Amino acid sequence: MAEIEVPSDFLCPISLQIMSDPVTISTGITYDRESIEKWLLFCKKCPVTKQPLIGIDLTPNHTLRRVIQGWSCVNTEHGVERVRSPKGEGDGGHVVKLILKEAMRGRSSRLECLNKLEAFLAETERNKIYLQDARSMEFLTSMLNNPEDENEEVIVEKAIEIILNINSPTTLLEHLLIQNANLIDAVISIVAVTKTSRSRGAAIAFLSSLYSISDQTHKIFTKDNLFIQLSRALNDQIAIKPALKILLHLAPFGRNRIKAVKHGVVFDLVELLLNSTVGRECELAIMAMDHLCECAEGRAELLRHGGGMAVVARKILRVSNFSNEKAVRILYHVCKNNVGNFGVAEEMVEVGAVGKLCLMLQIGGSLKTNERIKEILHFLRCIFKGTKCVLVLPSGFDRF
Repeated sequence: MAEIEVPSDFLCPISLQIMSDPVTISTGITYDRESIEKWLLFCKKCPVTKQPLIGIDLTPNHTLRRVIQGWSCVNTEHGVERVRSPKGEGDGGHVVKLILKEAMRGRSSRLECLNKLEAFLAETERNKIYLQDARSMEFLTSMLNNPEDENEEVIVEKAIEIILNINSPTTLLEHLLIQNANLIDAVISIVAVTKTSRSRGAAIAFLSSLYSISDQTHKIFTKDNLFIQLSRALNDQIAIKPALKILLHLAPFGRNRIKAVKHGVVFDLVELLLNSTVGRECELAIMAMDHLCECAEGRAELLRHGGGMAVVARKILRVSNFSNEKAVRILYHVCKNNVGNFGVAEEMVEVGAVGKLCLMLQIGGSLKTNERIKEILHFLRCIFKGTKCVLVLPSGFDRF
């Protein structure tokens, strides 16, 4: 290879090796198929121009391939490996187009089309990139809008699972929400009526991905039905993490907190924390609880649950540093808004919150968290002052 110069047009911009199967993407740049397919699994931007790619069509550059093959044959005596035509490898984008075209023309049922797409995805990991375009996604999401045959639930389940499996890029999800303003409502309806746990879980996971890129309009004007379904999912232990992530997208808005509390989400979060030992689940649940306890209704529900304050205190120093700070903030909100409430102060002591808070001060957290802990301890001392009860703090904490 050192004896001959390789034309730069023959080299893949990613691997810098001679291309055996050159394909051109929408930006007009040609890459070796294997290299660009691996790239597109993790990044949806052109490697050279950095432009985002909404439609991912890989167009075979037959002319360039023939030129490279001819050049390699002529130069084999100089150590150049002969470039051969790919064997047994069809154009995946063409396959997808044919499947969709059959469905659009009514030559095959929607279920048959979904089965073919499902089988196509199962063939190889890289096939998913051929479905990561606007046309394919619009077809798949159209399956979610009031199917009209006896296989309704199966169709919805398969469509959602395919959508999740192909890991749609953010730009494509944004495009879907623009094209279909009712998409989120349609998925919420699916969660409500779907009978199988698998379908409900898939729908909630898809809904979570939609809320992660939706604008505030979709989040502020949230209907009660979604909070009913999120409560149901937490109770049934279905798609717990996606359900909690949806709550975190919605809970920063005041009216959503009221709706969540109204439909029992605070109780569900307490029960989850009481029973779960999964760190990430507990962290997300504490974060959601922190938002809900910013409103009076949320704090009241936490106190009304017999294990509410106890489980928040118990999770301190057991999950993560971030959840420690959120748990302290929950206790702080409860204390701050229940000044003079002896029952709250007594419960704080009984559930072991005082000892945990003192340990937090010793370990050292953020300045804001330490200040909140000191205010809580001061609140408790003031409550017990002048009563027969004595709040005993560890040595060095008497000043609070």
